[in-house]
Amino acid sequence: MRNIFGILIVTIFTTACSPSEQSADKIIQNAIEYHGGDAYETLNLKFQFRDKLYALRHAGGSFRYERNFKDSTGREINDILDNNGFKRLIDGEKVELSAKDSAAYANSVNSVHYFALLPYNLKDEAVLAHNKEDVLIKGKPYKTIEVKFRQEGGGTDYEDVFMFWFNANTYEMDYFSYSYETEGGGVRFRESINKEKVEGVIFQDYNNYKAEKGTDLVNLPAMFEKDELELLSKIDLEFDVEAL
Repeated sequence: MRNIFGILIVTIFTTACSPSEQSADKIIQNAIEYHGGDAYETLNLKFQFRDKLYALRHAGGSFRYERNFKDSTGREINDILDNNGFKRLIDGEKVELSAKDSAAYANSVNSVHYFALLPYNLKDEAVLAHNKEDVLIKGKPYKTIEVKFRQEGGGTDYEDVFMFWFNANTYEMDYFSYSYETEGGGVRFRESINKEKVEGVIFQDYNNYKAEKGTDLVNLPAMFEKDELELLSKIDLEFDVEAL
């Protein structure tokens, strides 16, 4: 699952496209613009995901992602990931962590923010995007974009593969899927629900479906329409907009 750090790198898309056939980068650029555009660069908000409180801040090319919760003993845990790296505070005091634990906690914090900020992070320089065949999902036309990642700058999960389905008329990111290898690997398909605009950015909740490991991501929309995917969970974000 995605754990790329430093997603605030700005990539300038220079690829040209004809009116009849847009490049994958251009479709992604249009989707980012639809979902928030420049508003992504100045975000300052909090949201609840399951039993933890998250906070994110983008400002002037810098980022700060936080996770706050109480552990089983009642201690206050504050995880902070920013341009300078990762640190953990317990009851307000910084603690020393092994390199393995530090990387694991940082990846966990980043993963939640990474998914919440899609499609914004698809402008990252490590992204390799390719057009796939257009499809109809629930009677609507969608542009299909496959995303892989360069090893350099692609994080420890650079071998993950994503597939995105953008509404061909509006560029809404209504569906996406991914395959991953960590923790035994798996395949997921997400259906966006409950769109909400917060600070100028459209955030989405999801129905999170499971498919058999090894399933070709291209086949997931058809399997979804045939009710052949297992509903695994709901991804719900509850926002609390305020200055940090």
